[in-house]
Amino acid sequence: MANLHAVIMAGGSGTRFWPASRRLRPKQFLPLVDGKPLLQATLDRIAGLVPPECTWIVTNAELARRLRKVVPGFPRQQVLVEPESRDTAPCLALATAHLAARDPAATMLVMPADHVIPDTKAFQRLVRRGVKLAADDRTLVTFGIAPTHPATGYGYLETGARLDQAAPAAFAARRFREKPDLPTARRFLKKGGFLWNSGIFVWTTRALCNAMASANPALAAGTRAMQDAVQAGRRKALVSAFRELPRISIDYGVMERAEHTAVVEADLRWDDVGSFPALTAVGKRDADGNVQVLGAGSTTLSLHSRDNVVYAEGKQTVALFGVHDLVVVTVDDVVMVCPKDRAQNLKELVEHARRHGREDLL
Repeated sequence: MANLHAVIMAGGSGTRFWPASRRLRPKQFLPLVDGKPLLQATLDRIAGLVPPECTWIVTNAELARRLRKVVPGFPRQQVLVEPESRDTAPCLALATAHLAARDPAATMLVMPADHVIPDTKAFQRLVRRGVKLAADDRTLVTFGIAPTHPATGYGYLETGARLDQAAPAAFAARRFREKPDLPTARRFLKKGGFLWNSGIFVWTTRALCNAMASANPALAAGTRAMQDAVQAGRRKALVSAFRELPRISIDYGVMERAEHTAVVEADLRWDDVGSFPALTAVGKRDADGNVQVLGAGSTTLSLHSRDNVVYAEGKQTVALFGVHDLVVVTVDDVVMVCPKDRAQNLKELVEHARRHGREDLL
């Protein structure tokens, strides 16, 4: 599609996937989709929709040096390096500055690098719908996932009036709701008109800059300064402007305050694979409900065991006997075992390792 650029945010750490995920091998680098890294699966998802020369990866300096092994052949000049981690609004301000400097008429498709969306055709259909809605140069488009259960790990979008009769359905965004507790999530589903916030967006660079100017002037000023620095080839000025940006998410910093936002309802299978129990979306399940994601020659042996999640890499066998509802991870120098209902809190274990001087494990 003309002037369509894809911006893939790939700078996160994914501590809830430790020890498979480490500082230099975050979740988006893990081979979770048919043996492919999530980042490669994200690139494959836009093949034929966005030309390679209009595809950009935004990440940090350490991970940028490792991209060659994870996505061989991806052009180095299309990797945008964040001077430091400052959340998603500065990340996208940096990308906007680069694209606006090169292509003032650019439309941006923004995606996290670590989602699982098996149906590429359906995804591309949604993107095309978003691009049409964003063509007015003022509407910021996001995508909401039809909820299947009262999830507490996702933010929600409350939808307003339907914008037209075209498909997929698009609505005015009434408001963004943060991750709710379980009773609130249940109320959302009972009431209707609520969708999971996918964190995927479409907008023109002009529309985003205008929305920034209204919602967050400091972010807008920093973006303009970075665009000027890109056009002048002044890397130091760009870094300086980036480091002055407010540390805030794009939802808080812009989307929740923007005047013109639209939500496209995405009726497709989607998962942000936020923790090991979510591997049910990508792993193989045996007759006893044990889910396995195995790589590099690993195998499992199970007896009288049910509803466990196993992630393993390397030539080894994980044997389960008489256990249930566990997460078992074995990677390199670490074996990690925890109850499935504690897997969301693995960040606590990572911090515990750091406090005890085990940086070698992180």
